[in-house]
Amino acid sequence: MKKKRQECLWGNRISSPRARCLLVIVVLCFFSLFSSQVSAQENRNISINKQNVPFEEIVREVEAQTDYSFMYSTETVQSIGKVSVNVTNVSIKRLMDAVLIGKPCTYQIEGKVVIIKIKEQPVQDTIRQKAVKIKGVVTEADGLPLIGATVVVKGTSVGVVTNATGNFELEVPADHDLVVVSFIGKTSQEVRITGKTEINVVLQDDVQSIDQVVVTGIFNKSRESYTGAVKTISASDLKASGNRSILSQISNIDPSFNIADNIEFGSDPNQLPDITIRGRTSMDVNVRNLQEESSVKSTANLPLFIMDGFEVSLQRVMDMDDELVETITLLKDASATAMYGARGANGVVVITLKRPEAGKLRVSYRGSVNIEAPDFTSYNLMNAREKLDYEVAAGMLDDKYNPNNQNLMELYNRRLIEVERGVNTYWLKYPVKTGVGNRHSLRVDGGSDNFKYAIGLSYNNINGVMKGSSRNTLSGNLYFQYELKNLKFQNDLTISYNKNKNSPYGSFSEYSLANPIYTPYDDEGHIKKQLVETISQTSRTPDPAGNPLYNASLPSRDDGSYTNIQNNFAIEWKITSDLFVRGNFGFTKQDSRTDKYLSREHTSFDTDEYKGENSNMKGSYTYTTSYMFSYEGNLTVNYTKIFNKVHQLYAGLSANLAEDKDESYSVTGRGFSSLNMKNLGMAGAYALGKPTSTEAHSRRLGLIFNVNYTYDRRYFVDFSGKIEGSSKFGSNDRTAPFFSAGLGWNVHNENFLSSSNAINLLRFRFSYGTIGSQNFSSYQALTTYRYFGQENYKYWNGAYMLGMGNPDLSWQKTKQLNLGVETSLFNGLVRLNVDYYNKLTEDLLTDINLPTAGGFSSYKANVGEVRNRGIELDANVFLIRNSESHIMWSVGGNLAHNVNKILKISNALEFLNSELLDEAGPNPSFLYQEGQSMNTIFVVRSLGIDPATGSELFLNKDGERVYTWDPKDKVPFGVNEPKVRGNLRTMFRWRDITLNATFSYRLGGHIYNQTLVDKVENTTTAAKRWGNLDKRALYDRWQNEGDVTKFKNIKDFNTTNASSRFVMKENALSLNTLNVNYEFDTEWLKRHCRLDYLAIGFYAEDVFYLSTVKQERGLSYPFARKFSVSLSVRF
Repeated sequence: MKKKRQECLWGNRISSPRARCLLVIVVLCFFSLFSSQVSAQENRNISINKQNVPFEEIVREVEAQTDYSFMYSTETVQSIGKVSVNVTNVSIKRLMDAVLIGKPCTYQIEGKVVIIKIKEQPVQDTIRQKAVKIKGVVTEADGLPLIGATVVVKGTSVGVVTNATGNFELEVPADHDLVVVSFIGKTSQEVRITGKTEINVVLQDDVQSIDQVVVTGIFNKSRESYTGAVKTISASDLKASGNRSILSQISNIDPSFNIADNIEFGSDPNQLPDITIRGRTSMDVNVRNLQEESSVKSTANLPLFIMDGFEVSLQRVMDMDDELVETITLLKDASATAMYGARGANGVVVITLKRPEAGKLRVSYRGSVNIEAPDFTSYNLMNAREKLDYEVAAGMLDDKYNPNNQNLMELYNRRLIEVERGVNTYWLKYPVKTGVGNRHSLRVDGGSDNFKYAIGLSYNNINGVMKGSSRNTLSGNLYFQYELKNLKFQNDLTISYNKNKNSPYGSFSEYSLANPIYTPYDDEGHIKKQLVETISQTSRTPDPAGNPLYNASLPSRDDGSYTNIQNNFAIEWKITSDLFVRGNFGFTKQDSRTDKYLSREHTSFDTDEYKGENSNMKGSYTYTTSYMFSYEGNLTVNYTKIFNKVHQLYAGLSANLAEDKDESYSVTGRGFSSLNMKNLGMAGAYALGKPTSTEAHSRRLGLIFNVNYTYDRRYFVDFSGKIEGSSKFGSNDRTAPFFSAGLGWNVHNENFLSSSNAINLLRFRFSYGTIGSQNFSSYQALTTYRYFGQENYKYWNGAYMLGMGNPDLSWQKTKQLNLGVETSLFNGLVRLNVDYYNKLTEDLLTDINLPTAGGFSSYKANVGEVRNRGIELDANVFLIRNSESHIMWSVGGNLAHNVNKILKISNALEFLNSELLDEAGPNPSFLYQEGQSMNTIFVVRSLGIDPATGSELFLNKDGERVYTWDPKDKVPFGVNEPKVRGNLRTMFRWRDITLNATFSYRLGGHIYNQTLVDKVENTTTAAKRWGNLDKRALYDRWQNEGDVTKFKNIKDFNTTNASSRFVMKENALSLNTLNVNYEFDTEWLKRHCRLDYLAIGFYAEDVFYLSTVKQERGLSYPFARKFSVSLSVRF
């Protein structure tokens, strides 16, 4: 019988280790050479003189002098008792030999981890003959093997520890059938082995140990004594919540990190999102920006992003590879963000990247194929026959409106013929495609105890659903860490290149408006420039309608790119076991450019402006280039000490300085005589006669302190503060203090709860503090001028004032109170966290009006107050957690409720509010008005449609019923913000298969249904009237006397102005992510493929969206459903 041949997944060609390592041989040789030079210095720097002390004291001393950490169980340490040792400059092995001599324990060193375990006791032959030999593997919840987990026969000292792959073998005496599996930071499990020879154990995080360190980006704090409101997100959490964007993954986990639903730009990969944490605290100084639905309302509310201690841009985070991330920490309240001073009011997102570990060379790869499919489920457009029926019902082909009946009849007959022969153009399909992209991440890391390195390379290719739209990011990373006695050196270099393209097919709204009776091509298959010719000069016949596909057939360009270089260097000096100093310096440099070219045949030039002598000005090319450079330096001192076993003190002091420079230049060329002149130098003239430019330059300096005291692990207090100076504010008020104070109580550590099996964690937190915000212009406090440019007098250039300065311009401050409670019950089966907050933002930066006689209308000042109050809740319950059956099922959810209220505004805003309230139009007004939310919708109240006339009835401010819409009757009517938003999640794991699903919901908010205005009623322009509309324009509008409808007379072509009829309460539910992951058996991989880890996964994102409001979503760029198949390998 022929022996069956075992092969690896990729065949037998690269089954040898030497062949597999060939792809990294150059890197390996270099770092192996370097490591050999420093290896002689390692492990010989330990000196200890302790007599009759607990073993834990030796452990603390070793960890203070070296980078080694220890793993052991409580039972193991108790068996050691007290020890005495006196050694000088010895290795870790010699030290452990001296400490454990004569003790019932032994040790094992795995990399930089020292595992203490019970010595295996000799077993008598009679018992050994009856012993049961079992084997198995111990893993974490995410499938990674647990190295050094202890497996002990319950009631005995017989036990072993797991090896580097999490595997173990153990002989269990015949009279025992229970083994205890434990690991530091994990919940221990008892496993019954009766009738079994192999067991697989998954250890879950111990809720009393999880997230024990809060990473703030400046000081690392113990979670047990931390008073701040934070959310820590691990790499496994990110993996379970999506596969595309880090920003959306964070939002899927914590609803307080709110990404505004952008119905205008949908799934456009090149749009930066609008993000807030715990509501808006700053006003856009230009209130008219609020009227633009598609614009990001204000970057002044954007949270601060910190990566490994340095500030990074939103664009950088959006494009980064999530495989590099170790943890993400959201800092929400004053206690957590006070150390960031004037930058912390909007919340802080702290990103920590993965670091290499000592040991053998490791190669990790993750790749995925990503598919995006356009989602048109929100569109409810007419087909060709319905559109013709609408035109007849609306009287558009009636001689009542046009006596030239012959032309109208001719038009109707032509359209009827087209409909009867089956013409029904589905315009939505033309500008879109199924986008197929790919993503790859390769990482090589390793090193010795003294020198570690990591090299990473990632590529992300996003092909959007609009044809021609894409976003490609290529990034490389090089990290090294070198330790010399008590010094540690680190350097992290990242270089990223991004290339993005916008679709040449224009706005998607042009296709949703195109009439299905028209066809894009003529009878010979040539693309049409105009869809219909003018039938008559009367106003009731269609004007020439442009073919939206025509512009896409012309030469064009609309793309951008940037190159980002970021380098962070750090040095750490461990002076004593209690005191260390860290200094770091980092810089970021980014060069960007954008190019946009429209040929002379583009339909945007078919206007009166480009007729006659200006016809040679058709065609345009806009070139923009920008440069950004910033640096930041920090020096931090940390001190930690435990006194008399019950008093723990932590103190930190840090100084930082930073400088930011931004420059941009733009020039637009006009007049291109040929279609293919896609070069700026071929322009006939330049818009405005010259280029334009912008420049910003700012500096800041700060001193930070933090003190934390804990008594007996039960009561703790926390103080943080920062004195900061910035060039962005007035010369009379350049510096400002920011502070926070907090109290906490670990109730579960009280004697009356310490032995409770029901309550494992019960912690109360309180904090109060003042933080600031400075996401504003660099020169807002200065009087600025602009030269007249080419105009001069005797070689002297004149200048005019751009902005009036204010030397007293001060910091915008936010006072914040936070109350929190954290609970865990029944060994982590139930977990509940609740936070209440109250944020009062004072001294808001707004405009102050000046007398017009002064020649300048306003200047910036600190006037205004905004309050945000809210509650956050997060809960998780394990419905099943059975280690023997390898089944685990948990469900959870969270919610965020925020109430925003404007308490005070400036006179300039009040004046602008009155102007906006007097303006007519179909869009609602968004205003800053005292007593209202920053998201309040202002409209005229509607009483509905009069069944007798088909006209709208209104309620004016005097409470009278009127048929006339008056802008002076606008009142606040609903808030464009849900009362409650949150996520629902579930995780089911059976053996090596894991299923995760995340839903999001919004309840109780109001939205203004613009679809009803633009696609049902407001057909005032010929483009809308003769274009396509929502089906409700035909079936739900008033047509005959007595009709009870929601929409006015179908023959009424007058403008529909903003009224409460279109303000609707929305409840929405969406399936954000659904993923299934299968992890191959690690022992099988090790034996047959020599791999440490192999997993495949399937991801689906934005699967469905359900809402009580029917409106079109994705107007300029459609939404998309996203699917991915991924492969993860490590060897």
